[in-house]
Order: sequence, then C-alpha cells, then structure tokens
Amino acid sequence: MPLFQYTARDPNGQKVVQLVNYSDELALRKHLRANNLFVLEVTERKGQARRGSGRVGLADLITFCRHLRTMIAAGMPLVSALDAMASQTTSARLGQVLAEVTSEVSAGKTLSRALSAHTTVFPEVVTMLVAAGEEGGRLPETLAEASRQLEVQLDVRQKLISALMYPVFTLVLTVGVVTAMLVWIVPTFANIYKSLNAQLPGPTLALVALSGFIKAWGWLITLVIIAAVLALKRWYKTPEGRIRLDAAKLKIPVFGNLVRKSASANLTNCLAGLLESGVPLVNALETSAQVCGNEVMSLAARAAAKNLVIGRPLSSELERSGQFPPMVTRMVALAEEVGALPEVLKQIADGYIEDVDYAVKRLLTVIEPIMVVFVGGIVGALLVAMYYPIFNMGNAFLGDG
Repeated sequence: MPLFQYTARDPNGQKVVQLVNYSDELALRKHLRANNLFVLEVTERKGQARRGSGRVGLADLITFCRHLRTMIAAGMPLVSALDAMASQTTSARLGQVLAEVTSEVSAGKTLSRALSAHTTVFPEVVTMLVAAGEEGGRLPETLAEASRQLEVQLDVRQKLISALMYPVFTLVLTVGVVTAMLVWIVPTFANIYKSLNAQLPGPTLALVALSGFIKAWGWLITLVIIAAVLALKRWYKTPEGRIRLDAAKLKIPVFGNLVRKSASANLTNCLAGLLESGVPLVNALETSAQVCGNEVMSLAARAAAKNLVIGRPLSSELERSGQFPPMVTRMVALAEEVGALPEVLKQIADGYIEDVDYAVKRLLTVIEPIMVVFVGGIVGALLVAMYYPIFNMGNAFLGDG
C-alpha cells in the first residue's frame, strides 16, 4: 500500500503532519475531509515502508545531525528542517522515523522528547545533547557535538573491524581451499593410488580418511557450525551471554588490550562532550556507559555513576572497578583536582584513539607474516601428504634401475 505524508489543519487551527498508508491520494483526501481536517498538502513517499525494520547505521545518524545542524544554523524552522531530512535521507527506516518525529514536533513536542520515543534509532547520547541544546539555546552547537560523538564511535569501531578483518578473511579462505582440496582433489589422487595398488604412508592414509569423512559428513558439520554460530549470537543478546563473552574478549592476548583501549576512548570522549554541553556528571556517566562497546566496562561505569551520588570521586570509582587503564584513572584524578574534567577527558579520548590506530597498524604488520606462514604450512602439508607416494614410487623405480 502506498505511503503518504499529509499536512492539514484541525478544527482548532492546529497544524497536523502525519505519515500514513492509504490506497491512493484521492481516497486519503476524502478521508481527511470526512474527519474535519483541512488538507494543505499530500505527498507520496516512494520507496519507504511504513513500518520499516531496517537498521539505521551510525553513518546515517552522523549525516542527520550534521545536516540538521546546518539547516537550523542557517535559520530554517525546525519542522521544515526535519521534513527536509525525512525526505532526503537514504535510509528508509530513518526516513519513516523522522516523518513521525516531524509530526510530533509540529504538534508541540520538543525535539528531544520526540527523539527519545525512538530509542532503537537515536542513541541516548544524541537525545541528551539535543535536550541540553534546547535548554541552553545552543541546539546547532550540541548537534555538532552529537555528530562528533558518533564519528568517534564509528572510527573506533572501524579500527577494531579492520584489526579482525585480515585474519578472519585469511582463515575463511584457508578453510575454503582446504575443504575444496579434500572434497575434489584428494579423492582423485586416492583413486589413482588405488588403481596402482600403491602402499600409502601414514600421512596420506590420514588425508584420504579425512577426505572421506568430509565427503560423507560435511553437510552435518556445516549445519552444526551454522547452528552453533546462531546459538552464540542469540546468547550474546542475553544479559548473561553479553557479559560473559565481553569478559572473554578482554582476556584475549593483544586483542583484549585493544578492546579495553577502544572502550576507554568511547567512554571518555562521550563523557567529555556531555559535560561540556552542561549535562550533570552522574547522568553523563550513565549515558556514556552505553557507548563503551563492552558490557563489562559499561557495568563498571554504571556502578561508578551510582557511587558518585554519595559523594565519591570519579577517579577512585573507576580505579576500584579494575577495568580501566591506569592512565585514565590517574588523569581523571588530576582533572578533578584542577577542575578541568571535560578538557582532560577529551585529551584522554584523543590519546586512546591515536593509540588504537597505532596498535591496529602494528597488529596487522605482525599478523600478516604469521598468517602467510600458517596458510602456507597447512597447504604445504596437504600437498606433501598427497604427493609423497608419487615420490616414493619414483625412488622405487630409480632403485630398480
């Protein structure tokens, strides 16, 4: 059913903007008139689903915050700016939600309240910054800060993904090559050796047996792996599963330290931005805990926020949790002494972002030769096991000569 956005006035003269599904524009206009609404405009929204369930990525939210800030700073009315963003965004889900936000704002709600009704799309850090901007009359500035916050989260996330991408891709490629050799190439060699009545050495016999097992039970192994991955993803969505797996991530050599630094960068960057925008420390810390990216460190930050209420300093609470690097706790303690917490937190975040970037580059430099040796060793062992009987036959013929 087509999706329409209509603008109308009710009997009290109030402007109404709504997004609805209807069979066609003419029928919608008749329906509106029958409900005592004076129709100002009806526009069909092509390519957008009324109840789209697609995810809204950080890149789309960054674009939204940037463009909305630009339009408001240029003097465009908020409702018009929101309506423009709803029509020009490339995300169908975001377009649908923004149309609803536009309707709510035009009906008298504040932007922060309208955004907070869509928690699955807009992170709390965005709604909190918008609320601070509305209260202080600095909405363009806080929207700029919101886009910066999201940019840092996206940057840190992409760095972690790049650290994992190469080894994961190489591992998957290796498994694919080895499986192809076991399914198609090894059986061909096995048939040749069988026709020659050749006596096979232990490595070759093991390889032939493994090939037969993969051909017979490969489908079951694939189903078990898929089921295990789906079960793990489902378990990760539960509170217990998320805590256990995130705790395991922190214990992985090298990578765990990278995760800890990334979470510290997200937390301190978000906390600095919220404090600069006038958000109280306890509320800012509770919100910042949500963007850590690791549930263990997020829980530690939330626990620290609860203890701040009874007057404990932030530095001692972060140190007591044992989850944050010493540099964070010591610099926060220094900032509390001199009264420059937002500035120092921003310096900590910038330092860790650079540190994560350097660590990822160094990690990739180390991993690349290791993966080359690993893949070469596996493929080489398979080739030796396949060709070893042929070498033995050649040696036997040479000995007979």
